[in-house]
Amino acid sequence: MHAFGQFIAENRRTRGLTQRELAESLHVTDKAVSKWERGLSYPDVTLLEPLAEKLELTVAELMACRRQEIPESKGAEETMRNLLDISRASVRKERRRSWQRLAAVLVLLAVTAAVVVWNALIQRDQCSTSIYLKETVNGVNYLYIDALDGHLLRLRCVGDVDFDSVSLKDEAGYELVYDLDCRWNRLTYVGTVSRCAPTGSFVVDHMEGSSSGASLADVFDMENVLYAEVDYHQNPHGEGFLCDVVYWIHDGSVDPGLLGVIVDGHPGYPVDYSAALLVVENCVSSTPWDADGDGVNEIVIRTRWPEKPYTVYDMVNGEVVAVDWPDTVPEEVQEQLKCVWEQ
Repeated sequence: MHAFGQFIAENRRTRGLTQRELAESLHVTDKAVSKWERGLSYPDVTLLEPLAEKLELTVAELMACRRQEIPESKGAEETMRNLLDISRASVRKERRRSWQRLAAVLVLLAVTAAVVVWNALIQRDQCSTSIYLKETVNGVNYLYIDALDGHLLRLRCVGDVDFDSVSLKDEAGYELVYDLDCRWNRLTYVGTVSRCAPTGSFVVDHMEGSSSGASLADVFDMENVLYAEVDYHQNPHGEGFLCDVVYWIHDGSVDPGLLGVIVDGHPGYPVDYSAALLVVENCVSSTPWDADGDGVNEIVIRTRWPEKPYTVYDMVNGEVVAVDWPDTVPEEVQEQLKCVWEQ
């Protein structure tokens, strides 16, 4: 190797070339040329022919490390060139194989990492809970349940889930409880439910504490309907407070301003739930709003879930039910739904 390096250096100097000039003509670094000349490395086989040409040598002379006084036959030089062509092709083929192997390894690592991350994000649960709402979108049935961390889970019904038989409440208006088998993504809060079996249990409404008084509203083509926000409590999964909203028919026997309010250390009139038209627990606020533009106010509730921020209730066949879950509402309605701590 040392003799080969010396031979390159002697012929480079004979041609009046610096290491940098020779390196630039071969598209390599001057450090590479320096290593060749010091016997620390060999040029790549693909560089032998252009290197010989720059030093005004034949490939055979370069490999033999001496000039031939009698020119070699054309056949010998051609044989050497053929050997170089074969060597170059072999090097290129091996390089392609190396890159292909590296690419395969990288793809395998990426797939493995994706599977690991996906499995880490997938939550599998068997739980007993009430169902917030059910809807069908483009022929696909979905159930929504509270994830208990400030989000709403959207579960696509699969397997033997009887979507049509699922009822949110019983005849008395209590939320029904179901046993669910579900899996969902912790990042997107979207998943599937493969079992939804009624437990026979229900959730009893619990409203206690005081309100800031009641207001009168015209909803469902009914005048002077009372509504109040009661049982204020800190939002456990976000800023501000949550409350329970109740709408009921006002018979004119009480002062709405004193409903549930503490006066001189004593509670005012209790909120009358027996005549309630609508009761919604753990929401942010509510307001009357003509959502469908028919000239009659419905009720819009601002929920605690970013996935379903609003719910519209309307009177259908004498019963108040949720009819829509818009992602947004007009700006003036948003203003009416603002709470004290947001104003």
